[in-house]
Amino acid sequence: MKQKTVEDGMYCLMDFLHLARRNDLNSLAVAIRPLVGADFDFYRDEFVECVVASWDGHEVIVAHPLDATLPEHVAGGQLTENNAASYITLAVKRPPGASGDVVYCQTDLATSIATTLATTFDTEVLHSKTWEIDRAKTTLWNRRYGSTSAVVESSQPQVFSSGWKRHALVTTLESLRPTYDGPLDFVHVIHPRAIIDRRRPFPLMRGLTADRVAIIQPTCSILGPIEVPIGGRLLRGELVTIPHAPQEMLERLSDARDALIDVLDYAEHRQAGFVSLGALIPSISRQGRLLKQARPHLAITTGHGFTAVTIAQMVDDIEKEIGSDGVVAVMGAAGSTGRAALRCMFRRSPLRRVLAIDLPQQMSKIPEIPGWNPAVHRLTTVKEEIREAAIVVCVTNAVGGILQADDFGEGTVILDDAQPENVDISVLDTRPDLRIVKCLTRIPGLHCPFDMGLFAAEHLDPEVNFTCLAEIILSAAERHPESCVVGDPTDEQLSYLELAARRHGVKPAEFFSFPSLGSIDLRGRALMRPNTDRPT
Repeated sequence: MKQKTVEDGMYCLMDFLHLARRNDLNSLAVAIRPLVGADFDFYRDEFVECVVASWDGHEVIVAHPLDATLPEHVAGGQLTENNAASYITLAVKRPPGASGDVVYCQTDLATSIATTLATTFDTEVLHSKTWEIDRAKTTLWNRRYGSTSAVVESSQPQVFSSGWKRHALVTTLESLRPTYDGPLDFVHVIHPRAIIDRRRPFPLMRGLTADRVAIIQPTCSILGPIEVPIGGRLLRGELVTIPHAPQEMLERLSDARDALIDVLDYAEHRQAGFVSLGALIPSISRQGRLLKQARPHLAITTGHGFTAVTIAQMVDDIEKEIGSDGVVAVMGAAGSTGRAALRCMFRRSPLRRVLAIDLPQQMSKIPEIPGWNPAVHRLTTVKEEIREAAIVVCVTNAVGGILQADDFGEGTVILDDAQPENVDISVLDTRPDLRIVKCLTRIPGLHCPFDMGLFAAEHLDPEVNFTCLAEIILSAAERHPESCVVGDPTDEQLSYLELAARRHGVKPAEFFSFPSLGSIDLRGRALMRPNTDRPT
């Protein structure tokens, strides 16, 4: 059955129940139909299959998530909201145009449903939370019901704030909920890589269809705290996200930009000293210029400056392992990060052979880069020419993989800074001779518990993270008096970040590849490559 549009009205209250056993949806619906007083309809989308009963602004949703592979989903052990087999959500909507408190009385209904299902299906049922969306408040119940219908376990309810206003909600993952509510040194803004990632901060939404999640999803979600001892003090920040994945940002650019303004409002509320922009957010905000225009008093940085510094350093480090006689190709060379990276590379090694690649309409920007030397530096719009490169640096704003296995020469090392990646891990299936390295930085003492997707559990290195995060940490540590990098980074800003990184021990990470691979060794590779240079 095709998913229907959710009726008008904003969700304001949700209670969440969880079953240890996966029972047939129709059987579950039949069992609780006398308590609900409304018929159930069946729905299915890419995330869940469920039955839904709706009446007078209320809903009861009984769901089976279709994807049980999320990191938080751990089977076995004590029943939790993260490893349940079936999910039940009791929801209340605020009628359109209504104001003030919405009268609700569903605690008794939640208890009745829990006891009925526990006794009917001889299974444990957990009533975990009440989420008051309007008030940004959550009550932790942890009421457990057994087959005798009695409450097996019921701890004292805990009430905590789950956000600021409606458009900034805190993740419902308890291990990530920030506990510090004082002024922040910085706020770091990212976006989900894929639509499924929008659900990760809110595992309670695992039992909801995509259209319901879209209604509830705030424009700003708080993913967790960031702390780092640096510069003789403890810097405190928060990781926040807008709800738009890369393709959605392109299709709904105005909405994505509005969401960023909401993030700035939240940063102001938290008296944040800096706001930094990660992944593709600089590109949709014109390298931070639009945000600076909207909130000129806020200090903003794009991360491009320290990313460029790190790329140049990592190219040097890679050449120490594989030799420095090869060509270095830069995909996306005309972009803000690409131009800055080239400038840093030229300063470190003016005579290195470089192949700059970008779209035809962008090529005129590249020869204007200080240090460009046509005797050793060459332009091209032909992707196939990267086959001659020993190292390929990826810094494009593409929304996915754009390079395939047969695009590279033998033994190429790929430094992929793009988010999402320009080179997918599947390339290694047919080209095991290639090495793919991520542009990451080591920040001593960093505590950022949110999983950025950089490491598998066995390869976890908590001090390693993205270079854009390092830039805001360095700016905050140095108490930079204004926005650090908005638009293209200047030579002065690049030098400033280099010095700050040395002062605080922030440096490029070891050679890390995809999460399943962890760190990789580039040594033992052929140092001599065919001379495929073309005369200039």
